[in-house]
Amino acid sequence: MTVSIVARDPETGRLGVATASRVLAVDAGVPHLRPGVGAVAVQAGAPRRWGTLALDALHTGLSAEDVAAVVGRLPGADAAQLGIVAAGGGAAVVSGPRVEAAVSAAWHDDVCVAANLMEHPGVAERTVAAYDASSAQPFPARLVAALAAAADEMGGDLRGRQSAALRVVDPATSSGETRSGRPVGGEVDLRVDDARDPVGELRRLWDLHRSFQHLLHAMNPDGLYEDLTHIEAALAIAPDDLTAVGAAALALTRAGRLHDATPFLRRLAAEEPRTALRLRRLAASGRLDPPAAHAALQLLEDPPD
Repeated sequence: MTVSIVARDPETGRLGVATASRVLAVDAGVPHLRPGVGAVAVQAGAPRRWGTLALDALHTGLSAEDVAAVVGRLPGADAAQLGIVAAGGGAAVVSGPRVEAAVSAAWHDDVCVAANLMEHPGVAERTVAAYDASSAQPFPARLVAALAAAADEMGGDLRGRQSAALRVVDPATSSGETRSGRPVGGEVDLRVDDARDPVGELRRLWDLHRSFQHLLHAMNPDGLYEDLTHIEAALAIAPDDLTAVGAAALALTRAGRLHDATPFLRRLAAEEPRTALRLRRLAASGRLDPPAAHAALQLLEDPPD
């Protein structure tokens, strides 16, 4: 009772799955990805472990079509649906005859879509078309755009909407981490477990992810926000995100640009009353020069003009 798009970006080798359903926490069972191996969406009556089984089979060198043939012969495959994409290229869909209508599947080259219990037939074909039409966008954005076409234009799951997820793995950055422990680069791991408009919320989270990637790049080796170019880029994407607002406030204060920091400091303090305490602790730990912290605190104590 789900629609999923599984794809490979031939330019970067990234693999991705975007999925939406009228179940709680669709991310917990549908997407299965392994950098350099493949990506699989497991849905309808397919056991969750079939995702690992399919990835293991891809790892041995089988093609997506061969893996689909193997899975299609398993007991229970007549009520199962899987989308499979291999890291080396190629896509296939398993869609058993007992999967609930409306059922659709579509694939070509490095992308496939599997859908069942949809409001309208043809969801898979429309989703693939939306993915193909968004080739100018970044790979994760293409997956979200395709999922939106399935959910918003075609009605999505017949029972309604509840959860969605976007997973992307990148063989070039899967082991790279920043001081925060978060990967910087092509990896994405976003989920909406329960919402009235899960795909819309997923789009919002994707924008926050893009902003957050800039903030990670804005950090210096000591974990302090410093690169104002990346901070400005983060704010351009998510101007209302308090993390980006706080990054601008602290970076400008540290740079001695209190005048420029003022609107960010005031906005941060208005929405987070512990901002003054944060400034004092940053100064006490040596991460913010005491004179700069004092000036910022004095600014917050003075009423705005």
